[in-house]
Formats: sequence, C-alpha cells, structure tokens
Amino acid sequence: MPNDNNNQSLREHVLASIGNFLYREGFQPNDITPLGILEAINLISDYHEEGIALFPEIIVTNSLEFFKTIPNKEVVIAEGILSVDEFKKAIKLCAPLAIDSWIIFIEIAENNIRYGLVSAEMTETSLSIYNQTVGDLKIEYDRTTIAYIRNIGQKTVELSGLKNKLTVSLTLDAPTEMTFNEISTISKAISSKCDETYRQQISTFFEKIITMALRIGHGNLIGVIDESDEAIAALFEAEKNGTYLPLAIDFQQLIIEAESDRSNETSINLKSYSSILKAMLNHDGITVFTNNGKLVAYHLLINTYEQEGQVLIGAARTKAYASMQNCKLFLSCFYKSQDGNMKIWTSNE
Repeated sequence: MPNDNNNQSLREHVLASIGNFLYREGFQPNDITPLGILEAINLISDYHEEGIALFPEIIVTNSLEFFKTIPNKEVVIAEGILSVDEFKKAIKLCAPLAIDSWIIFIEIAENNIRYGLVSAEMTETSLSIYNQTVGDLKIEYDRTTIAYIRNIGQKTVELSGLKNKLTVSLTLDAPTEMTFNEISTISKAISSKCDETYRQQISTFFEKIITMALRIGHGNLIGVIDESDEAIAALFEAEKNGTYLPLAIDFQQLIIEAESDRSNETSINLKSYSSILKAMLNHDGITVFTNNGKLVAYHLLINTYEQEGQVLIGAARTKAYASMQNCKLFLSCFYKSQDGNMKIWTSNE
C-alpha cells in the first residue's frame, strides 16, 4: 500500500494563516505570539464557564498608547514574560470578567506580556472598541499594531487588524459568511425615522443591544413596521397571536433623555429597559419595532403567508421569516438561526 505523506493538519494550517496575518499587520516577529493567538482562538471559539456560554473579545496590541485617544477604563490583571502559557492564563483569568462592555487586552512589548480588561463604552450609546479600533471608524495609529479577536458563530472566530481580516473555522463545515452588516442594517431600519440629531446614537444603541442579545440566544426574529397608526393597527388586526405592549417602550425618547441630560437617573433608566429588550429579543417569536425606535410587541407567532404556488419548508423560524416577507406588514425583517446564520430583508416600499 502506498505511503501517503500528504497529511493535513488543521492546527498547522491555522497557525500559518495567523503568522501571515501578523506579518501583514506589522507585528514584531516571534514564535510565541502566533501560537498564543492560536490558543486564544481555540479557547474563545466555544467558551463556557460553569456551563454558561461566554463570548469574550480580545485585543492584542504592541502598545495601549492609542487608548489615550479613546476615553476608557482599564483594569490590569497581571504581567509576565511572553509565553504561550501566559496567553492561556490571560484568557482563563479574564474571560469570566469580559462581560457587558469589557474586553480582554493583551499588550506585547518585546519579551514581556501584560493583560487585563478595558472598556471604552461609558454609556449605553457609546461606540464599541471594535468599531473604534478595527471597525468602521478605525484610524491608522502610528507605530501601533492591533489584532482583534471575537467569536462570530459556532466554532468560528474572526481575527481583524488595521489592514487585514482572517476568519477561522474550527470545524470541517464551510464557515458561514457573517459580516454583522445584517445587524447594522436592521438597527438603521429601527432608527430610520428617529430624530436626525440623535439617529446615529440610537442606531448604535440598537446595534450593540441586538448583538449582545444574539450571543446568548438560540435564534431570533426581528420585524420593523412604519411608525404610523395605520401600520400598527394593520399588524394588530392581522396578527393576534403575540404580546402587544399597551404602552410601547420608546427607546428614542429614553436615549435622547440619556444623551441630553447625562444624569445617573436617565442612564440607569435606559440600562434597565435595555435588559428587558435583550430578554424580549430572545423570546420565541418576532420582536416588533416601529421605525422611530419604539418596541411595540414581542413573542409574535406569525400566521403562514405563502405566495402563489409557494410551499414554505424548513423549521418554524425559517417559515416565519418567509411569512414576514410575504405578508406585506413589515418594512424590514431580520433572521438569525440557531447555528448563527443571519439574514436581512428590506421591502422596496
């Protein structure tokens, strides 16, 4: 029998890809950092603490000096000599603490490593560290290298830098393409008729809260309708099987009060309603918003709507998403499956 020496190692392939990523980003060459990032990716791809799934995000950098341009809070946990074991230790010590707006930082300077937690989100409407470092609002930091690591799906991790992006799937399944543009699109749809002065903050708020809710949920449906009395009445009349709020939660007003007043009371008020929103988003059925930022219903189990000649197939959530598009009651619809696949639909009005 011929000897097959063309053995393929997923670990070796991923390690080589990480090495190429770090080289293109300008990280100081060494043998430890690629291995350390590989271990970090492996750990956060499916991280659980006492049976609870956690989604820590990590920023690896050669210097935290760039944070001087971003208002932030920082908690240093430990420092030591650069090694793969220190990378593992950083995740183990910091991951359970990296909740809400806190992320793990790992600073590498020559042969030294320092790690802990950092947050730049002072309010519920603050931009995320991701957006301010490697996302839409990134800027080129002088002599600074950044690698941002975050879980984007089942056993799938994204590694983003200032110049490059690498998606690592730790299964043999084809990785689901998830750009998170779907969340941004539905957030903009929810805030499209909000006060122009605060529209960006309102959209940012929804993007952040929806992202957090989706991480802990097992699948989600979101629908957006027009803010008019006619559109709301049409939904209420057509779909009886849902929980409609007698008094809608007006997130636009809550955010404007928090942004203009900036008091502890308005901040706590917005945070409290945010917790309710996350819970509603993870309830079975559709969570319904108007396009001026009001939450009007949740746990909406939609009737079946089929176009002529169409037969809806698939699981309940898949059928519900198709019905949302067919019923002509929604302006925008968002779908996330249990395995992390996301879809967005917007009507042509």
